Order: sequence, then C-alpha cells, then structure tokens
Amino acid sequence: MQFRYYCALWSAKLIGWGMRLLHRSASYLPGRVALRICPDLMRRVQKAPLVVAVSGTDGKTTTSNLTADMMQLCGFAPVGGNRYGSNTEGGVATALVNSVNWLGRCRVRTVVLEVDEHYTPIILPQVRADYLLVTGLFRDSLQRNAHPEYVFGKMDRVDCPDMKLILNADELRSSGLLKNNPRLYFGAGPLPGDTDRPENLIDDMPYCPRCGKRLGYDYVHYAHVGRAHCPSCGFTSPAPDFCVTAIDTAANTLRLAHGGGETVYPLVNEALYNIYNEAAVIALFTDLGVAEDTIRAGLAQIKPPESRFSAWTAGGVQVVKVLAKSNNSLPVSLLFDHVRKSPGRKAVILAVDDLQEAHSSERIAWIYDADYEFLVRDDIVQIMVVGARRYDHVVRLLLAGCPEEKIVYGEDELATLDELAVEGVDSIFLLQDNTSYDLGTQAEKKIRQLLEARKS
Repeated sequence: MQFRYYCALWSAKLIGWGMRLLHRSASYLPGRVALRICPDLMRRVQKAPLVVAVSGTDGKTTTSNLTADMMQLCGFAPVGGNRYGSNTEGGVATALVNSVNWLGRCRVRTVVLEVDEHYTPIILPQVRADYLLVTGLFRDSLQRNAHPEYVFGKMDRVDCPDMKLILNADELRSSGLLKNNPRLYFGAGPLPGDTDRPENLIDDMPYCPRCGKRLGYDYVHYAHVGRAHCPSCGFTSPAPDFCVTAIDTAANTLRLAHGGGETVYPLVNEALYNIYNEAAVIALFTDLGVAEDTIRAGLAQIKPPESRFSAWTAGGVQVVKVLAKSNNSLPVSLLFDHVRKSPGRKAVILAVDDLQEAHSSERIAWIYDADYEFLVRDDIVQIMVVGARRYDHVVRLLLAGCPEEKIVYGEDELATLDELAVEGVDSIFLLQDNTSYDLGTQAEKKIRQLLEARKS
C-alpha cells in the first residue's frame, strides 16, 4: 500500500504540473486520479500541524478564504488548502497532495479546507481536522439537498471526537451539531433593522427542536437567524461566546463581546451574513491564542474575494457586484434583503441565470421561494433582468407586486444595459451567479462606460 500511495502522489503532482502548464486550475483532477490509485490517500498524507475545515450550505468559500488569508497574516504560514472552491473528495485530495513534497513530507504549517457539507462524514475523519467552522445550515438547491434536516443528518455523523467546532449560535440547526464535541459559539446581539419574527417566505426552523411547538424570537436578523426561544418548554438558542454587539458602517468597524469585555475590530464587509463569517473567524483565531491586536491588524488587510464581492464608484454612483448561488432561494433572498436595507436610491441588475438549468422547466421552484417582495420598494427605481432566466424573473417580480414600468429586460443582455437608470440613483447593484460570471464581467465594464460618459 505504501507503493500505491507514492504512485498516487507522484501521478497527482505530475498531472497538476501538466495542467498548470496548460493554464488550467488543476484543483480537482489530480486528486481525483490519486484517489483512484490509492483510495485512502487522504488518510495517508502527512498531516499538517493545524487543519481547519469550513463547511455549511452558504458562505464556505468566502469564510475559508478569509481564514486562509488570516493564517498567512497571523503567523501560521505557509498555508495550504483549496481556496478555489473544489470542496469534494477530488478537490480536497488535490489540496493535500499540494501540501506535501515529492517525498510525502508536509511542507506547510496549516491547511484550510473548504468541505462540501455532504462530504464531511467522508473527508473530515480522513484529514483529521482540528477545527470545523460551520457557517450555517439552510435550505439549498432542492434536487441536491432536499431539506436542511437531511444535510444535518449527514454532518451529525462525522466521527471526529476531538475536533473543535466553531458554530453559529443564532442558527438553531447547525448549533446542535455533534453535541459531544468541544465547541465555541459565535453570534450577534440585537441590531438595528431586526424583526420579531422571520420575514422570509421560507422558514426552515419554525418549531422547537426539543418539544416540537412553535418557536418565538427575541429578535431575528435574517431568515430564521436570531435569538429564539420556546414558550412551551423553555428551550433557547445557545449563548454565543463571541457576540457582535454593534456595527458602525461609517467607521467600518464592529464591536464584539467576549470573556466579559468588548473589542472593536475592522469590518471586512458590511453585509450581515459576512459579519457572521467574520465573527466566526475571530472566534477561531482567539481560540488559537492569537492576540487581539494581531487579529485586528490582519482583518484590516483583507477583504472578501473579488469574485464574490466588489464595489467601486464612478460618476458619483456606487456599483456593487455580488455573487450568489443560483438554484437556491436563500442566498438570493439575502442579497435582496441587503439591497433593500442599503441607503439611497438604487437600481438593480439581476443576472442570476442558473444557466446549467436553462433548458429545464422542472427546477425553477427556487425562484418562487426567493423573496422578490424585498425589491418592491420606492427607493428601488429600476430592476433590470438579463440572462437566460429573464422571463422567469420578470413573472416572479410581477407576482411580488413590482410595478411593470420599473422592470427592464431584453433579448440582448448587454444592449439592454443602455436602458440602465444612471440618473438620480446613488447605487447600482449587479447580482449574478457563477453561471453568469462572464456576462456579469462584461456588464460591469459597460456600466463603467455609461457612468463615465455621464460624468463627462
């Protein structure tokens, strides 16, 4: 078996080298081939001194990249991992192969792995993770994930009794994972804009996990994320060890309570779901013994990947480009929620194609689960819909009560941008998914041209 392991290791390294010569990412295939040769390769690879896994239905790539960047800045370099998002067996195996040299000796101090939630029971025991950071468990694409309880059932079977969990106290499903494992909780206290009940069309956690009666909430930040309690049996959300108590977008800071005191940290991104991701990372590095000043200095130097979030200003208008999962109602709803809570007059470009499903009519249920009603506001002056799914989105907007005169769409996506409202708006939100990434990039260039022409 040792011979088989080295054959797999060397084959993966050669394939990776060849693919990089061809300017390919080499993030999945080398590991896939290696596992064909040596199925237990992940268990045999020499373990790095620190292995951190990140999982959950949403936010994995952003949070794992944030963690890896912080590892580089906080004294845990060199860092290996799968930062491009190949998060199933092949991608993780490739990351592990890259973490050792040709002789199989580990050449990194830390490995940060994004792990698909379905594969956690398979991957985590083999890589012998020291930490598992879970962003949350929400409704995902129905044909892949069915219901969040199904995903929870898989993750709750992970056999790593010594692995420490970093969990979202405000998300009741993931906060109950692996009850016998050591854990820390992160969360957020009452914040401006909170509600006293979930506002989304879909509420995946309406009932008490202990007695089955309907839950009440002290406050809700978004979806079912907030401080819950059961009037019948007294069940409550776990108390967070790290709790965001205030957000100052003007100063670009957040205040976080821990251990009886409060500390101010730089704000990496103002979207609330990314603030949760940042709180999780702060909890991890604090538990690793990193000083507050070092964590602050690290957070001040990083930002979410530009492929996920970017913002720039031209002609006095801020343009925000955000990536969301298509075929999944919650991430799209979270973006709509972020748009409606942003100040000023806004135009929205919706380029959520779900292109791989463009010729199927059976998988558009997520569009009707997403909260298009959040976009029906007086301060949203225009919604431009482009891409293969534009007619589906237009129908959904009309059903949500959006005035027809606010909706713009057309056959030629880029030509339609000539009708973009650039006068009298403070910001333009370009919402796209992975399948419309190239279209979004072209749209971003044209938006810049339109705004620059307006300025001149």
